[in-house]
Amino acid sequence: MKQLIAKRYVKALLSALDEKGIEAAAKKLSAIAEAFEDKKFSEIIVSPEVKKDKREALILDIIGKDSDKKLINFIKTLSIHNRFSLIPEIATLMQKELQKRANRYEGIVESMNEVDEADLKELEKALSKYVDATIVLQPVKSDYNGIKVVVEDLGIEATYSKDRIASDMINHILKAL
Repeated sequence: MKQLIAKRYVKALLSALDEKGIEAAAKKLSAIAEAFEDKKFSEIIVSPEVKKDKREALILDIIGKDSDKKLINFIKTLSIHNRFSLIPEIATLMQKELQKRANRYEGIVESMNEVDEADLKELEKALSKYVDATIVLQPVKSDYNGIKVVVEDLGIEATYSKDRIASDMINHILKAL
């Protein structure tokens, strides 16, 4: 439900801003979203005991007085409707929109072993060609016995499991007997 409401706000913000304004707004909303990671900040923003204008002033201080008037009005609209709790979701959706507009997506490569830089570049190149977009992959160490490539925004998840291959080979040999 939260995401549906946030999408409406993002759509309105995107229609009101130009390309540079969208990038600036996304950065400032991301800064506010990071502040939400602090428990005290979150409590203050959602607390009914703190007056609306104080919460609004706190958010406006984070984005700065030099911000685009449309972004300031957007923050005030969120304040009027008590929607400050949507800011982290709005920031995420704005980042996804920027990725879509730039046709550039980020993903991860999970592996038990360290992934060679050359192999990582080759995976990026192959995936980029496959989806006709720029893919940037970050290696992540995990306990996965194989390689797992995930580009969440595109819904891509490719796995190569050593355990599964061994199991498939054993089943194939048993069927042949």
